[in-house]
Amino acid sequence: MPENSTLTTSEPESPPALSWMDATLRAGDSAAELWRGVIDDWAELCTRATTIWSRPAAALGFAPNGSGSTAHNDGKTIDQLQVGDSASVTRRISQADVDSFARISGDDNPAHVDAAWAAQSPFKGRVAHGVLTAGLVSAVLGTELPGPGAIYMSQTLRWLAPVRPGDVLTATATVTEIIAEKGRVVLETVVRRGEESVLTGEALVMPRRER
Repeated sequence: MPENSTLTTSEPESPPALSWMDATLRAGDSAAELWRGVIDDWAELCTRATTIWSRPAAALGFAPNGSGSTAHNDGKTIDQLQVGDSASVTRRISQADVDSFARISGDDNPAHVDAAWAAQSPFKGRVAHGVLTAGLVSAVLGTELPGPGAIYMSQTLRWLAPVRPGDVLTATATVTEIIAEKGRVVLETVVRRGEESVLTGEALVMPRRER
């Protein structure tokens, strides 16, 4: 029901009509069996979906449903970092990634999700969201360098080329400056497709502190 709709009720003068569900179940054995089959199929689909979506979480070391805890490697402290330290992550961007990001962010620009529309655009096909590409930079900083415990404080970004579904991207972060008195680290960030840079920028990060 639309959010702005209003539902009004009144006392019926005669017994209410059967609901569509009751009508279906009382229409005869064949209708009832059909409905039971629909319910069984739906239950099986939900079971499969639960199994499928639980696998990536387990593979990545996430605690299911946010419960419990999982051991993670500690990220580096500022004393453990040096200018020139570098780390990378590589990922293939799929159309499923783009579609998922469109749903999560709400950015369903047809350049990303509509093949027919995108074919008429200057890119001549669907392209990934720029921020989805930039998310690989976050992956490097949060998991590799400095790693878990780091706080991502700011980021500059410059997009140099479109990214298309199927592209294999490598994001690299390199320490360029250590601001010891403030507990901050500056990193050059770049995302490449092969030898071509598709995104460049600079990140300011607060590495984890000693426990």
